[in-house]
This record gives sequence, structure tokens and C-alpha cells, in this order.
Amino acid sequence: MTEYNINDKTLYNPDEFLLDNIKSYHYEVMDEGHHVWMAFYMENGNTGHLNIFNNAGKINTRYEEWDEV
Repeated sequence: MTEYNINDKTLYNPDEFLLDNIKSYHYEVMDEGHHVWMAFYMENGNTGHLNIFNNAGKINTRYEEWDEV
């Protein structure tokens, strides 16, 4: 079983952030008009998830990134 550690890149409602060296990208509408989810698979083996969602009429974002142990 693969274990993952969350690294220091956990961001809530950032104005902007930059991701480098993306190997592949996955986009999925989780709840139309309310929530989209994106996964970023980096060349260094890290995985990042970006959630963009409607929270009581406000757009919220959350980005988290893991590295494989």
C-alpha cells in the first residue's frame, strides 16, 4: 500500500499560486455550478488537489499537495 505525506503546500483561498513541472492534469465537475476538482501529477511524484467550490454564495479554494513516501 502506498503512503502519502502532506507537505507544506496547503493553501486556503489563495489569491494565486504557481505549479511547476506538471506531468498530467485531471479536471472533474463534482457538483455542477457548485464544485470543481482538479488533480495535478508532478514530475517529482507529488500529487496536488485543487478544489474550487461555492460556500454560501462565496467562491472558496483549497489546494493541498502530497508527496509519496
